Amino acid sequence: MQKERKKLISTFATLSVIIFFIIGILYLFSDLSYSFADFINSTLSHGFRRVMASIGDLFPFSLFELLIICLPLIIFFVVRRAIKVFSDFRLRTRFIINFVAVVLLIYSGHLLALGIAHNTTPLDEKMGLSEVEVTKDNLTETLRDLVEELNELTDSVPRDENGVFTHGYSYPEISDKVSLAYTEFAEKYRLPSGYDSNAKGVMSGWAMSYLGITGIYSYVTGEANVNTYYPDYVTLFTTAHEMSHQRGILRENEANFVAYILLSNSDDPSLRYSAALNIYSYFTSALYRTDRDAYFEIVGELSDSVKTDIRAANAVSEKYGDTIIEDISEWINDFYLESSGSGGIVSYSRVVELVLAYRYTER
Repeated sequence: MQKERKKLISTFATLSVIIFFIIGILYLFSDLSYSFADFINSTLSHGFRRVMASIGDLFPFSLFELLIICLPLIIFFVVRRAIKVFSDFRLRTRFIINFVAVVLLIYSGHLLALGIAHNTTPLDEKMGLSEVEVTKDNLTETLRDLVEELNELTDSVPRDENGVFTHGYSYPEISDKVSLAYTEFAEKYRLPSGYDSNAKGVMSGWAMSYLGITGIYSYVTGEANVNTYYPDYVTLFTTAHEMSHQRGILRENEANFVAYILLSNSDDPSLRYSAALNIYSYFTSALYRTDRDAYFEIVGELSDSVKTDIRAANAVSEKYGDTIIEDISEWINDFYLESSGSGGIVSYSRVVELVLAYRYTER
């Protein structure tokens, strides 16, 4: 043991470099071949995400949230240790090597859990969806269908004393519904298998709200984390979105699309309501840019109870949003999505194309 401690390069550092080299090679090859990326994402990456999710499920609270809270303390001890060994060349060098090894190991996990998945075959190709051109007519038709569905569902879903939609489920209950729906979805389209896991509502939702974040998947802890400060129709959709990330659907537009499929095909009115209302926002935005007269005509048909839910979500954005913190968060998120091959925040509009393709193909 004494001899091991005196080594300049620890066993841990050596293993970290080896792991980084192997995963780095896999990532480079995945960037060259859809089929290779699909294979690794459905085997090695899928297994890694599943193991991490099972570890996270051992705890009833969000480990990711705890990690963020403890981050200043972790940084303090790292800096303290660095200062302590600074005067000794050998200890300083060993510290730097081990620190770099930790960074490489974390980044290796990022590439394995997230990076390779971004290089896979586009989901619409896997699902065999027909390519559909977005037009004023199909935007108008789909938005009318969504408004009709929302108006029909609004009277069959539970609401609180303020008239705001509330599903009344715990996160384990929601997670069970989403997990089952994803398993059926994966089997139908021959995607990596689903599995049981629990999404978690975070306690510091106010901080996420200032950052404009409704949820986040943390591969480090394997958890799908949801901002509970938003109304229930948003948190239901966010749960399905983040759990889709957890299962290897890493492109943001595709995760939103899958969340819509999982919830819209449910026999639970609350889940279908959440799916329709979240996708409604994408189509209203698209139609507003395409035909404002049609937009105002259709939106005017929306029932007051649905508008109450939309106002509830807007209230959160107005209270916590439009700050320099949110602007910085959006810039970082956009930069991350661009660097990951997701096309940036603008790629979220791709959801409209995917939903139209799905509706056309499934008819």
